[in-house]
Amino acid sequence: MMAAVHALIGAALGRVAKNHGQAIAAGVLSHMAADALPHRDLEMPQEAALLAAALGVVALARGPRSREFVGALAGVAPDIENVIVRIAGLDEDKMLLPTHRGAHGRETDSLLPQAALALACLAVLAVPDRGRDKDG
Repeated sequence: MMAAVHALIGAALGRVAKNHGQAIAAGVLSHMAADALPHRDLEMPQEAALLAAALGVVALARGPRSREFVGALAGVAPDIENVIVRIAGLDEDKMLLPTHRGAHGRETDSLLPQAALALACLAVLAVPDRGRDKDG
């Protein structure tokens, strides 16, 4: 799953979480669920640019101390393992996260499902607040 999509899923879940702890747990758990779906990964420079854009949107829209932003960071955090393994040239079979070493969704050529999921998450984030500040 693209890192930006992981972040947006985490942000959307952070939107409905009651506190930062729930946002973190939901973000990390959503990472594994999303990795199990059929998807296409991009090259690291493309992934990094899209992730920066997604995190920027969430930070600007909801605030850098918001549950949404914390959920976004937690949603993408497990992919730090992928970066370390690729940069260091380590054995991918020794990764810690099960969805990074075998229980991974099948590869697909289409980016459409991920784009649709990202748009759905952005729609959740676009819903106006009712009696809640950006940090809460």
